[in-house]
Amino acid sequence: MLDDRAKDDAADWVLIGVIAGAHGVKGEMKVNLETDFPDRFKRLRTVYVGKDHVPMRLESARRLGDRVAIRLADCTDRDAAQALHGTLLFIPSRDMMPLPAHTYYRDQIVGLRVVTTAGDVLGTITEILVTGSNDVYVARDEQREILIPALKEIVREVDVNGGRMVIEPMDGLL
Repeated sequence: MLDDRAKDDAADWVLIGVIAGAHGVKGEMKVNLETDFPDRFKRLRTVYVGKDHVPMRLESARRLGDRVAIRLADCTDRDAAQALHGTLLFIPSRDMMPLPAHTYYRDQIVGLRVVTTAGDVLGTITEILVTGSNDVYVARDEQREILIPALKEIVREVDVNGGRMVIEPMDGLL
């Protein structure tokens, strides 16, 4: 799972977690991760809270199994922490973690136009299915849906700036 971006009119935001409730009695809270980079919380000084992206100082962060436990400034007791249950945590997109070459965030893939190496337009990627072995891109047009395995043998080019993905369909794909 990589970061999912949430967009608003003013700026690009990256969803990194959802507050899952209070942890203890001193204002600490559990966060369900929406990022593959949980250690980012240890480096952050500010998180942007809720759909209004209210900046809040991050006082502390530590791993808590498959979650993180955080403490925000001005959140000093269990009731204050519990009141934020379900609240989304964001960072500005400019603070996204860099990815290795030929690796993309999901929102960079969703929306790409899919064409074959022969130039046939197959549709637009509308979602990504996460499977055990490899992701599967769902491409749709007005008449059909095509499931495209995210494999090097099939996906030949990803041109994020050009808004397209070039594939070499394997037998039976189309």
